[in-house]
Amino acid sequence: MRKFLTLIARVIAAIFASLFVISTVFAILLTTLNGEMFNASVYKNVLVEQNIYARLPEIVGAAITNSALNDSCSQNQLACSIDNASPALQACLTTALGTAAYQGIRSGSRGPTGTELQLAQPCLNRFLPGQAANPPSGTSGSGMPSFLQNLTAADWQALLTILLPPDTLKAMTESALDQGFAYLNGEADSVSIPLDSLKQSLMSPSGTNLFLQVLNSQQSCSEQDLYQLIAGRSNGGMVICKSPEGILPIVTALLPELLKTLVPQIPDKAYIVKPPAPDASIPGNGAFGSDPISTLRTIRQVMRLSLLIPFTFLLLVTLFAVRSIKSWMRWWGFPIFASGTISLGLGISIVPVFNFAWTWFIAPRIPAFIPTVIPSVGLELLRSILHTLSVWIIVPGIVLCVLGLGAWIGAFYIIDKIKTV
Repeated sequence: MRKFLTLIARVIAAIFASLFVISTVFAILLTTLNGEMFNASVYKNVLVEQNIYARLPEIVGAAITNSALNDSCSQNQLACSIDNASPALQACLTTALGTAAYQGIRSGSRGPTGTELQLAQPCLNRFLPGQAANPPSGTSGSGMPSFLQNLTAADWQALLTILLPPDTLKAMTESALDQGFAYLNGEADSVSIPLDSLKQSLMSPSGTNLFLQVLNSQQSCSEQDLYQLIAGRSNGGMVICKSPEGILPIVTALLPELLKTLVPQIPDKAYIVKPPAPDASIPGNGAFGSDPISTLRTIRQVMRLSLLIPFTFLLLVTLFAVRSIKSWMRWWGFPIFASGTISLGLGISIVPVFNFAWTWFIAPRIPAFIPTVIPSVGLELLRSILHTLSVWIIVPGIVLCVLGLGAWIGAFYIIDKIKTV
């Protein structure tokens, strides 16, 4: 009977040891994600390592001047028509096109065929009278002012370099990151981008150079434009056109005064998350709160406490199986070594697995009209972040491997002198 109970205890202890291994791996992953994914320093370092602040003008210029990004209807006209489709229209289009085709067209991963346009038209006629599945060419949903549409990618790059040099952009971005993660951590009630440096840049000679760059990218001024430009404004707003060489000194002299009028109207901060109003209601006190931020903070608290679960399983293993120093080293050593080995393997494989997934699953699904510089930079940023995460998974994996292997090997050489019943 005693042997039978001992066998049952060891089986139960083996189950708890297995649960310890599984929970330890998950606890390492969760604590790493909680500690690093919500750490502003990780993203600051990645942006500096990838030289994003110097490369951003080129990236933004390529994105802004890409006709497909500015006019999504030109690439996927049906998706443009159903972008804000009602549930009834969605159901009709799903039935007419099929679920796979509808999702592919709506996501922008592919365009509709001629047959699919014909199949979709009755649904549009029914729920959006007068709306064609193939809208007229030349329409644009970008809403960008016409004088900005004249700028080339090189113009945008030059403008952004003048307006936001790398040091200024770095300071603004890092301030926003610090505030953003302080907000997520419950240490701040708002997130904003400081615009002081931007305003100072506009008031300096850089601001004049910026406006001259915009003017020189426009069409030549007419006589009426010149009159309104010298006057400062027209009935519809400030005149934007390319001044003749003879008039350029006059325009250049007027720009500082114009900037002195316009720049003070720019706020000192651009709020991403505004502070709550004094009379705003307090979020609910339930387990997950009543807003996404409260839910996120609760989940993070659970992630922090996840290490208690494997510790509990380890204590249960001790209770059911450990009867001596030697058995203690065996029953603790092997599960600790196994959890360390698995964690080490996961940490080492994160970046290679991501590279494989990007090559075979993500990259082929990136729409061809997106400028190559955007996914390229995104890939580099994600790799850097994953590399940082992998280090914080590999280090505890190595520590657990060493401790577990040391205890397991030591159990073969220790002499049992103290035994408990």
